[in-house]
Amino acid sequence: MKNLFLALTIGLAAMGCRDKDEYNPQLPPITQTGANTFGVVINGKVMVPRNSIGYVPPGNDHYAVDFFMSKDYMQILAADSRDTQRGWVYIYLKNTSGSDILPVGNYALYDGKGTLSSSTSDDNCITVVYKKHNSNSPIYSSIMDTGNVNITKSNDSIVSGTFSCKLRNKDNPNDIIEIKDGRFDFNKSTINTTNFY
Repeated sequence: MKNLFLALTIGLAAMGCRDKDEYNPQLPPITQTGANTFGVVINGKVMVPRNSIGYVPPGNDHYAVDFFMSKDYMQILAADSRDTQRGWVYIYLKNTSGSDILPVGNYALYDGKGTLSSSTSDDNCITVVYKKHNSNSPIYSSIMDTGNVNITKSNDSIVSGTFSCKLRNKDNPNDIIEIKDGRFDFNKSTINTTNFY
């Protein structure tokens, strides 16, 4: 009986660790259909958005992607809100078209300021919050001339693109990471209420 109890205890303990150990997300395909997808490889690890779980204070939500488009800029904030080691990605692109539609094309990235806010962004940039090893979660900012955002489709209802660049830790300029194979495909009217599990 003791052996059965011991085996059951070990089995249940192993099952409890299973979800975290087995989480191995895959990048979504590159599409231009408004599929509400986002994914990127941050320093060798795939990050796809996931909603937070648990209590959310009034005025906040669980959604893992926040998209905003205006006549002045486009911004995307995507986060794995369950596993902070996978990261947060903030993309800011200036819009000089004079309309709410960002033109299709390549957008060169500049040195970022290490911010997650459009109020302090002046140029096209990417900011990443990424936890390496057992450190805090430093903020990394795009480095000029190391990458771009390529908007592949943009109209009234859909915006899609790919992105990659190198980023520098804003507190330690010798600490550089790379993001690659980034892609997003958003339906503008539904992305901000899309659940990512």
